[in-house]
Amino acid sequence: MPEEARLYKGLRDGCLGTDVSMHERFRLAHAGGFEGIELTLPAEGRYSLQAAPAERAELKQLADDGMPILCMNAGVPWQYSPSALNSEARRVGQELVRKSIDLAADLDVDTLLYIPGSVTADASFSSVWDAARSATETLLPQAEAAGVTLAVENVWNALILSPRDMIEFVDGFRSPFVRVYFDVGNVMQFGFPHHWIQALGSERIARVHVKDFNVRPGGWLGFTQLLHGDVDWAQTMQSLKNVGYTGWVTPEVSPSRVSSDAWITELSAAMDTILALYDA
Repeated sequence: MPEEARLYKGLRDGCLGTDVSMHERFRLAHAGGFEGIELTLPAEGRYSLQAAPAERAELKQLADDGMPILCMNAGVPWQYSPSALNSEARRVGQELVRKSIDLAADLDVDTLLYIPGSVTADASFSSVWDAARSATETLLPQAEAAGVTLAVENVWNALILSPRDMIEFVDGFRSPFVRVYFDVGNVMQFGFPHHWIQALGSERIARVHVKDFNVRPGGWLGFTQLLHGDVDWAQTMQSLKNVGYTGWVTPEVSPSRVSSDAWITELSAAMDTILALYDA
């Protein structure tokens, strides 16, 4: 994993589509000049949270061949949140996170993208907040023992709505193994990335996702390809530099309809443009 204090260009495998094989994901990451890959693994099947020892060894070898796994996304379905109010859904959700921590440790991955809960029409904010805290307290000892950070992402879950909410949530555990996976595009609908970055500081930000967003259309249709939206990338990257953030910056964008090799070249070029603004 990174030793030099600088930004590292990561690739989230979801940018490539679901029909791309595991070996092809790593090949494309190498071809695009990326330095690490974020993996989203399903609950079952080949290369999943149920991976047999031989599959785990294969993934480990792919990573050791010069493309480290910068983070794992547990791929926990929203209906199986670790803080779901339904006891069975909560049990399944927490078990999936536990399996993710176990696999991450086996693969020498030190960070897990973690979504602790989601507010719905049937579940009040306060009940989900308390349940999310309780679930995280339950899972944290395993994460700490494994050396795996639970990186809470700011997603559209109606739970963590501001940097103040995020700070209150992660700081409440008083553990270096609960930090933030900051997503630039996810704050654009109701906020400004540089405000979040300034408030969170590098001590809380474990990883950064980048995606672009058109503010005018709003809703899910606002998400767009990098450099085609309203994110002020110069201000965002300077804010990361000002707080002293170094580490992984990873695109989280929809796959393109063009060929995988052409797409990875285009995506890599957009990332280079964004990363260059850090030292501009």
